[in-house]
Amino acid sequence: MAEAIINRNVALTEFDRALADYEHAYDPVPDEALKFVPSGEDYTLGGLAVHVADVIYHYDRVFDLIHGSGFQQVRAIDPEDDAKRNRDRLIHDGFSGERTGVFREVKEAHDALVSRLRALSADDFARAAPVLYGPDAQEPYDTRPADIVGWLRDHYVEHTDQVGQLLGRWRSERNETTSSPR
Repeated sequence: MAEAIINRNVALTEFDRALADYEHAYDPVPDEALKFVPSGEDYTLGGLAVHVADVIYHYDRVFDLIHGSGFQQVRAIDPEDDAKRNRDRLIHDGFSGERTGVFREVKEAHDALVSRLRALSADDFARAAPVLYGPDAQEPYDTRPADIVGWLRDHYVEHTDQVGQLLGRWRSERNETTSSPR
């Protein structure tokens, strides 16, 4: 069991580190770039931060269902409420003056989930529950709280890299449109 506690603590520490790296990826991003969405991308540069919060909320609900059911089979369906619709709008439209609030929301959602996961026993952190993802799912997918942490950590890493790439594309396109022909 001591190994499970260490693994849980390591996993949560890595999860926290991935969030910090993700947040810092936005340090060089000017506000005017937050509404940028290059062709071929689904999200604005700023919308990625809202998307990250949205995914945390999704898996927080999955965790609630798993834990609340005593690790029995559950069906995970995200609600379509005003908060979700607003996040979807920000994901696709971006934002400019709301940076602090958006990143505070990501951090608060992250911290709340981490706090609840730290309160789990080491055995429950590694315990699987069958989850049906979506209204039409027929086959459950075994999901552990440890899996949720890993998926969210990997999600941060994926989008940390993407922030840098999108910032580079924004700068490139901006330079192309602002440079004068010779």
